[in-house]
Amino acid sequence: MPPVSFEHSLGKVHELILRRLGHKRIRLYEAGGGSASFMPREILAASDVTVLDIDSTQLANNQYAAHKILGDLQSFSFPPDSFDLIVCYNVIEHLDSPDRAVDLFFRALSPGGLLLIGAPNAASLTGWITKVTPHWFHVWYYRHVLGYTTAGLPGYVPFKTIYHPIISPKRLIAYCERLGFKLDYFCEYEGDLLRRLSEKLPLAGQVLNGTIRVANKFRADGKDLANGDFHAVFLKPEG
Repeated sequence: MPPVSFEHSLGKVHELILRRLGHKRIRLYEAGGGSASFMPREILAASDVTVLDIDSTQLANNQYAAHKILGDLQSFSFPPDSFDLIVCYNVIEHLDSPDRAVDLFFRALSPGGLLLIGAPNAASLTGWITKVTPHWFHVWYYRHVLGYTTAGLPGYVPFKTIYHPIISPKRLIAYCERLGFKLDYFCEYEGDLLRRLSEKLPLAGQVLNGTIRVANKFRADGKDLANGDFHAVFLKPEG
């Protein structure tokens, strides 16, 4: 079977959020949200949006948040019951202490609220490549392969990737459940880096996809190495 697409999984996430929270105005916290959101227009329109980011350029470019805060999500503490929905998307892989950030998310989230984490999967082939290659190579790849002319400049991708061990899906889910979260949705899907490489350099994409298909045959766990990213939605139970 072909890998699940990013669009399919994110659509399921949006459906879940609307089903759980669509009956009220949502207090939405985008942790490290920067200047772009992965939430659709109907959710943003029904939300009071707070964005916290460590990068002032990203915050200055944000056009949709009602509240913009310059700070570190690993240390900035909101009061309990501050938010109904917390979104941390393509951020935790850059953190030195993602466990501390998740602790603060749990505290700030209201009972019945949701935490969405979207991140690359360090156990995938593209995740492994990202881990073992230096940051200057990531900048070169974004600039010369993907065509991002601003790559590496202050406030622009790619940002330094750390891949703390706790952000692997299995460990992240276990940690969140120990805090008291309940896993409400999880999906691994085709990695963004692999998809974009295949679009920009079809021959290189074919070679890499062929390598993945061969490697998958030797995996005892049945996991698909093409699934370079994941979505996880956690519910903070009531009571």
